[in-house]
This record gives sequence, structure tokens and C-alpha cells, in this order.
Amino acid sequence: MRLGFIGPAKSDAAALEQAAQLLICELEVDAAVYLAEDAALREFVAKHESDPNDFKLDQQVAEVATHGSMEQVEEVLRKLRGARYLRKLRVAPPPPKRAVEMLDDHIALIVRNKSTIGEEDVINSNIVVYGDAKELMFKRFGPRCFFSPGPLEAGHLGLLDDQSETGGVVLTAIKAGGELCWNEPIQGRGAKVMVAP
Repeated sequence: MRLGFIGPAKSDAAALEQAAQLLICELEVDAAVYLAEDAALREFVAKHESDPNDFKLDQQVAEVATHGSMEQVEEVLRKLRGARYLRKLRVAPPPPKRAVEMLDDHIALIVRNKSTIGEEDVINSNIVVYGDAKELMFKRFGPRCFFSPGPLEAGHLGLLDDQSETGGVVLTAIKAGGELCWNEPIQGRGAKVMVAP
């Protein structure tokens, strides 16, 4: 599984569009998680929602492919891209709720605000991803780590991948233009030792 992470874009829907395109179309993530709920997200969703009065996109593609003008082809392609974005774009739940994802034997806890994370959350997770940092942030505490891509205006995205070439789960920080910043392997849950009385 590959998860992408996008920090808050505030009101910059164009930056959110660019980040979603990079993660979904170029890096082919299974899901891109937006770590906020703001004006940029509302504008992005409104732009990519299909009109319920439109008939199915598959029918439109077939019709436009045979009889459509260039403008009609572009409109259908925009709708297809929008449907793809909306299927793969997830939004981190509002506080105090949390999302949990399993990657291999790793548990990723996803929250919007770091302040909602409790001690039990940390103990039961390998990685905690949150959206309210002021800049790109990665900190390791023993087998656990905390990550935030920071606000989107800072220019970073995150990628958590359990099918990396090196094996195991790897966290990658990526610049908004697609350049790699760094890779960090994430430790597994490991074996637990039990002592018999």
C-alpha cells in the first residue's frame, strides 16, 4: 500500500490540485490523505464533483470519442480526472477522531492536530502523521516516529510505502515539484518478549 500525505493548503486550491496530481497520477498512491478541512478542499471538491444530471462518464467517453469536438473531449477528460481524484482523496477525520492504516505489520495513526494524540495512541502506533506542524517535521522516538509534511505552502508532501525497493515500510518526504527530500525506514512492531513466572 502507498499512502500520500498533503498538509493544509488553506485557500490555495491550485496547490492542492498540483499535490493531488503528483501523488495520485505520477506516484500512483492508493490514497492521498489531506490533513485538514479548509477552503482549498471545498473548492477542490466542488471543481471535481460530477453533475448528478450528467449521464455516466463511460457513456460520455464512448460518445465523445466517436463524435465529440476537442472541447467536449477536454471536458470529459476533466471529469474523468476529477472522478479519479475524488476516489483516491481522503480527508483526515476532524478532532478528536483518528484514522488508522495498516501497512505490512506497521500501524499508522493519522490525525489533523497533534494535540489530539494520547499516550495510548503513541504506544499502539509505529508512525503518527499529523497536519498542524508549521514546517516539514520528522522525529523518531525509539521504534516510533512522528511526521508532518507541514503546510502545503512550505512545499512538501509525504509518502508512506510498504512496497519500497529496499523492503519494509519507508517514509519519504517529497518536494511539491516531485523531487525527493529524504527516505526513512520505519521499524516494525517487532517480537514481544514474554517471561514465564
